[in-house]
Amino acid sequence: MTEQGAVAAAIWRDTDFAREWAEGDSYRDLLSFPRHLAAVLIAADNPEPGTVVDIGSGPGDFLAVLLEQFPQARGVWTDVSEAMFDMARERLARFGDRVDYHLADMTDLAGGGVPDGVDVITTSRAVHHLDRDGLFGFYGQAAARLAPGGWLVNLDHIGPAGPGDTWDKRLRAARQQFGVAQGGAKHHHNYPLTSVDDHLQALAGAGFTDVDTPWRAFFTTLFMARKTGQ
Repeated sequence: MTEQGAVAAAIWRDTDFAREWAEGDSYRDLLSFPRHLAAVLIAADNPEPGTVVDIGSGPGDFLAVLLEQFPQARGVWTDVSEAMFDMARERLARFGDRVDYHLADMTDLAGGGVPDGVDVITTSRAVHHLDRDGLFGFYGQAAARLAPGGWLVNLDHIGPAGPGDTWDKRLRAARQQFGVAQGGAKHHHNYPLTSVDDHLQALAGAGFTDVDTPWRAFFTTLFMARKTGQ
Protein backbone atom coordinates (compact mmCIF):
# COMPACT_ATOMS: atom_id res chain seq x y z
CA MET A 1 0.00 0.00 0.00
CA THR A 2 1.32 3.44 -0.91
CA GLU A 3 1.55 6.26 1.64
CA GLN A 4 -1.41 8.00 0.00
CA GLY A 5 -3.38 4.78 0.01
CA ALA A 6 -2.71 4.28 3.71
CA VAL A 7 -3.84 7.80 4.63
CA ALA A 8 -6.99 7.56 2.52
CA ALA A 9 -7.85 4.10 3.85
CA ALA A 10 -7.36 4.68 7.58
CA ILE A 11 -10.78 6.05 8.54
CA TRP A 12 -12.69 3.54 6.41
CA ARG A 13 -11.33 0.69 8.53
CA ASP A 14 -13.38 2.06 11.44
CA THR A 15 -16.59 0.02 11.31
CA ASP A 16 -18.74 2.59 13.10
CA PHE A 17 -17.55 5.41 10.85
CA ALA A 18 -18.06 3.44 7.63
CA ARG A 19 -21.61 2.51 8.57
CA GLU A 20 -22.42 6.07 9.67
CA TRP A 21 -21.16 7.41 6.35
CA ALA A 22 -23.09 4.88 4.26
CA GLU A 23 -26.33 5.34 6.18
CA GLY A 24 -26.11 9.15 6.00
CA ASP A 25 -25.05 9.37 2.35
CA SER A 26 -26.96 12.41 1.05
CA TYR A 27 -25.55 11.92 -2.46
CA ARG A 28 -27.06 8.48 -2.99
CA ASP A 29 -30.23 9.62 -4.79
CA LEU A 30 -28.42 12.35 -6.74
CA LEU A 31 -25.88 9.88 -8.12
CA SER A 32 -28.43 7.30 -9.26
CA PHE A 33 -28.91 9.09 -12.59
CA PRO A 34 -25.24 9.36 -13.65
CA ARG A 35 -24.63 5.74 -12.67
CA HIS A 36 -27.49 4.60 -14.89
CA LEU A 37 -26.36 7.00 -17.63
CA ALA A 38 -22.91 5.42 -17.60
CA ALA A 39 -24.45 1.95 -17.88
CA VAL A 40 -26.59 2.99 -20.87
CA LEU A 41 -23.64 4.63 -22.66
CA ILE A 42 -21.49 1.53 -22.16
CA ALA A 43 -24.31 -0.73 -23.37
CA ALA A 44 -24.63 1.25 -26.61
CA ASP A 45 -20.98 0.44 -27.33
CA ASN A 46 -20.70 -3.04 -25.77
CA PRO A 47 -24.03 -4.69 -24.90
CA GLU A 48 -22.39 -7.75 -23.30
CA PRO A 49 -19.28 -6.92 -21.26
CA GLY A 50 -17.87 -9.96 -19.51
CA THR A 51 -16.30 -8.44 -16.38
CA VAL A 52 -17.04 -5.24 -14.45
CA VAL A 53 -14.61 -4.14 -11.71
CA ASP A 54 -15.63 -1.50 -9.15
CA ILE A 55 -12.76 0.18 -7.27
CA GLY A 56 -13.45 1.66 -3.84
CA SER A 57 -16.90 0.18 -4.23
CA GLY A 58 -18.17 0.82 -0.69
CA PRO A 59 -21.68 -0.63 -0.27
CA GLY A 60 -21.67 -1.59 -3.96
CA ASP A 61 -24.25 0.86 -5.35
CA PHE A 62 -22.44 1.52 -8.65
CA LEU A 63 -21.59 -2.14 -9.19
CA ALA A 64 -25.24 -3.08 -8.65
CA VAL A 65 -26.33 -0.73 -11.46
CA LEU A 66 -23.89 -2.32 -13.89
CA LEU A 67 -24.81 -5.87 -12.94
CA GLU A 68 -28.49 -5.04 -13.43
CA GLN A 69 -27.76 -3.52 -16.85
CA PHE A 70 -25.60 -6.48 -17.91
CA PRO A 71 -27.12 -9.71 -16.52
CA GLN A 72 -24.45 -11.85 -18.18
CA ALA A 73 -21.52 -9.95 -16.61
CA ARG A 74 -19.45 -10.92 -13.61
CA GLY A 75 -18.63 -8.26 -11.04
CA VAL A 76 -15.49 -7.70 -9.00
CA TRP A 77 -16.04 -5.66 -5.82
CA THR A 78 -12.94 -4.05 -4.29
CA ASP A 79 -12.54 -1.79 -1.29
CA VAL A 80 -10.14 -1.37 1.60
CA SER A 81 -12.89 -1.45 4.27
CA GLU A 82 -14.08 -4.64 5.93
CA ALA A 83 -17.17 -2.76 7.15
CA MET A 84 -18.01 -1.85 3.54
CA PHE A 85 -17.36 -5.46 2.59
CA ASP A 86 -20.05 -6.60 5.02
CA MET A 87 -22.54 -4.02 3.72
CA ALA A 88 -21.78 -4.86 0.10
CA ARG A 89 -22.35 -8.55 0.63
CA GLU A 90 -25.82 -7.70 1.94
CA ARG A 91 -26.69 -5.26 -0.87
CA LEU A 92 -25.25 -7.43 -3.64
CA ALA A 93 -26.54 -10.75 -2.31
CA ARG A 94 -29.19 -10.91 -5.04
CA PHE A 95 -26.43 -11.33 -7.63
CA GLY A 96 -25.20 -14.52 -5.97
CA ASP A 97 -21.94 -15.95 -7.25
CA ARG A 98 -21.72 -13.37 -10.03
CA VAL A 99 -19.71 -11.16 -7.64
CA ASP A 100 -16.15 -11.71 -6.38
CA TYR A 101 -15.00 -9.68 -3.37
CA HIS A 102 -11.46 -8.40 -2.76
CA LEU A 103 -10.19 -6.17 0.04
CA ALA A 104 -7.85 -3.98 -1.98
CA ASP A 105 -6.00 -0.67 -2.02
CA MET A 106 -6.99 1.59 -4.92
CA THR A 107 -3.35 2.69 -5.30
CA ASP A 108 -2.22 -0.90 -5.96
CA LEU A 109 -4.63 -2.50 -8.41
CA ALA A 110 -2.15 -5.19 -9.40
CA GLY A 111 -1.79 -6.36 -5.81
CA GLY A 112 -5.48 -6.09 -5.07
CA GLY A 113 -6.86 -8.89 -7.19
CA VAL A 114 -7.95 -6.73 -10.14
CA PRO A 115 -7.69 -8.98 -13.19
CA ASP A 116 -6.24 -8.01 -16.57
CA GLY A 117 -8.28 -7.63 -19.73
CA VAL A 118 -11.53 -6.49 -18.11
CA ASP A 119 -14.29 -4.74 -20.03
CA VAL A 120 -15.34 -2.08 -17.52
CA ILE A 121 -13.66 -0.44 -14.53
CA THR A 122 -15.77 1.88 -12.42
CA THR A 123 -15.10 3.93 -9.33
CA SER A 124 -17.22 6.41 -7.43
CA ARG A 125 -16.13 9.08 -4.95
CA ALA A 126 -12.84 7.41 -4.15
CA VAL A 127 -10.06 8.86 -6.30
CA HIS A 128 -10.56 12.39 -4.98
CA HIS A 129 -8.71 11.18 -1.88
CA LEU A 130 -5.53 11.17 -4.00
CA ASP A 131 -3.36 14.11 -5.07
CA ARG A 132 -2.57 14.90 -8.69
CA ASP A 133 0.31 12.42 -8.91
CA GLY A 134 -1.87 9.75 -7.31
CA LEU A 135 -4.62 10.50 -9.82
CA PHE A 136 -2.22 10.01 -12.74
CA GLY A 137 -1.02 6.76 -11.18
CA PHE A 138 -4.55 5.45 -10.69
CA TYR A 139 -5.63 6.12 -14.26
CA GLY A 140 -2.43 4.57 -15.58
CA GLN A 141 -2.97 1.38 -13.56
CA ALA A 142 -6.62 1.18 -14.58
CA ALA A 143 -5.79 1.62 -18.27
CA ALA A 144 -3.30 -1.23 -18.04
CA ARG A 145 -6.03 -3.59 -16.81
CA LEU A 146 -8.62 -2.79 -19.45
CA ALA A 147 -9.10 -4.84 -22.58
CA PRO A 148 -8.97 -2.99 -25.92
CA GLY A 149 -12.26 -1.15 -26.20
CA GLY A 150 -12.78 -1.30 -22.44
CA TRP A 151 -14.39 1.49 -20.45
CA LEU A 152 -13.07 3.43 -17.47
CA VAL A 153 -15.77 5.32 -15.54
CA ASN A 154 -15.08 7.64 -12.62
CA LEU A 155 -17.92 9.46 -10.84
CA ASP A 156 -15.89 11.73 -8.62
CA HIS A 157 -15.79 14.95 -6.63
CA ILE A 158 -13.67 17.69 -8.20
CA GLY A 159 -12.22 20.96 -6.99
CA PRO A 160 -12.86 24.48 -8.29
CA ALA A 161 -10.96 25.83 -11.27
CA GLY A 162 -8.86 28.14 -9.12
CA PRO A 163 -8.43 29.65 -5.64
CA GLY A 164 -11.30 31.87 -4.58
CA ASP A 165 -13.29 30.76 -7.58
CA THR A 166 -16.68 32.49 -7.69
CA TRP A 167 -18.40 29.35 -8.93
CA ASP A 168 -17.14 27.45 -5.90
CA LYS A 169 -19.14 29.77 -3.63
CA ARG A 170 -22.19 29.71 -5.87
CA LEU A 171 -22.30 25.94 -6.08
CA ARG A 172 -21.81 25.45 -2.34
CA ALA A 173 -24.76 27.73 -1.66
CA ALA A 174 -26.95 26.08 -4.32
CA ARG A 175 -26.13 22.56 -3.15
CA GLN A 176 -27.82 23.17 0.19
CA GLN A 177 -31.11 23.94 -1.59
CA PHE A 178 -31.15 20.44 -3.06
CA GLY A 179 -30.70 18.52 0.17
CA VAL A 180 -27.09 17.55 -0.51
CA ALA A 181 -25.13 17.83 2.71
CA GLN A 182 -21.88 19.74 2.71
CA GLY A 183 -19.93 17.17 4.64
CA GLY A 184 -21.61 14.23 6.31
CA ALA A 185 -19.35 11.98 8.35
CA LYS A 186 -15.93 13.65 8.25
CA HIS A 187 -13.00 11.86 6.61
CA HIS A 188 -9.73 12.55 4.80
CA HIS A 189 -9.82 14.53 1.57
CA ASN A 190 -6.76 15.57 -0.38
CA TYR A 191 -7.27 19.34 -0.58
CA PRO A 192 -7.24 21.08 -2.92
CA LEU A 193 -9.26 18.47 -4.78
CA THR A 194 -8.06 17.69 -8.28
CA SER A 195 -9.86 19.65 -11.00
CA VAL A 196 -11.65 18.59 -14.17
CA ASP A 197 -8.52 19.62 -16.10
CA ASP A 198 -6.37 17.41 -13.84
CA HIS A 199 -8.60 14.43 -14.62
CA LEU A 200 -8.60 15.09 -18.35
CA GLN A 201 -4.82 15.45 -18.39
CA ALA A 202 -4.41 12.27 -16.35
CA LEU A 203 -6.69 10.33 -18.70
CA ALA A 204 -4.72 11.60 -21.69
CA GLY A 205 -1.51 10.62 -19.93
CA ALA A 206 -2.89 7.10 -19.48
CA GLY A 207 -3.43 6.88 -23.24
CA PHE A 208 -7.15 7.59 -23.47
CA THR A 209 -8.23 9.60 -26.51
CA ASP A 210 -11.98 8.86 -26.40
CA VAL A 211 -13.02 10.84 -23.30
CA ASP A 212 -16.03 12.87 -22.19
CA THR A 213 -17.74 14.29 -19.10
CA PRO A 214 -21.40 13.51 -19.88
CA TRP A 215 -22.77 14.65 -16.50
CA ARG A 216 -21.95 17.06 -13.73
CA ALA A 217 -23.78 18.41 -10.67
CA PHE A 218 -22.24 20.75 -8.09
CA PHE A 219 -18.77 19.32 -7.40
CA THR A 220 -19.27 15.84 -8.82
CA THR A 221 -18.45 14.90 -12.41
CA LEU A 222 -18.90 11.74 -14.47
CA PHE A 223 -15.71 10.98 -16.40
CA MET A 224 -15.94 8.29 -19.09
CA ALA A 225 -13.05 7.05 -21.21
CA ARG A 226 -12.87 4.24 -23.76
CA LYS A 227 -9.56 2.47 -24.35
CA THR A 228 -8.39 2.48 -27.94
CA GLY A 229 -9.10 -0.83 -29.61
CA GLN A 230 -11.92 -2.82 -31.13
